[in-house]
Amino acid sequence: MIFILDEQVIYDSLNGSLRRADQKITDAQMLTTIANKILSHLVIHQGELVSRNTLFDEIWEKAGLVSSSNTLNQYVSMLRKIFSGYLGEKEVIITIPRAGYMFSKEISVNEYTSVQRHVSLWPVIVAGIIGLSVFIAGTVMFASTPEKITPRKIGELKGCPVYDISGVKSNIGDATSYDVARQALEMNNQICTETTVFYVYAQEMIHLHKPARVLFTRCIEWKDDRDTCQNIYYYNWIR
Repeated sequence: MIFILDEQVIYDSLNGSLRRADQKITDAQMLTTIANKILSHLVIHQGELVSRNTLFDEIWEKAGLVSSSNTLNQYVSMLRKIFSGYLGEKEVIITIPRAGYMFSKEISVNEYTSVQRHVSLWPVIVAGIIGLSVFIAGTVMFASTPEKITPRKIGELKGCPVYDISGVKSNIGDATSYDVARQALEMNNQICTETTVFYVYAQEMIHLHKPARVLFTRCIEWKDDRDTCQNIYYYNWIR
């Protein structure tokens, strides 16, 4: 769902993007998967206490991950910093001592119903790849650009096409990437519709059965070129 926050910030909870109402979709800031899930919970329950245990259960436990209060605090701090760039000193996420967090009642939350602009899905996917690469390399940015990426169809899942966007072509690599996409789809309960397309990117070390970084993207594509994508990151995937 797409929201407009405080009549100024457009938030797409499906792909985790934030942008000012006067910005283009391609200028949106992309949240990490976990940060997006936290914000989505808070926005949907605006004005209500969202307990720390609820966030731990819904975001980490269900994904089979372990977290801590310190990790949650860091994500909330990051979200506050991001919103300060859009809304200045307004208090957006309120801490309820020893209980949890609440999305401020003073920040209006409405469903955004304006007509979507036509935009290619590649900036969204490439933004995800860049974000993943920054995590891997630290200060080194991923060198590929939308024009250099050539998706290759490597199969179908539940009737929807699966494309590899690693740029590396090999039978072994394609088989591994397809298996990663299959597992990621199952773990995240992703569904296939007639407008769904899946993309997968995996570090080459995954073929050596070593921990690897993985990006799995589900996109909804329309014939009139509208699209929206959801990026899911795995930082320590082991076959």
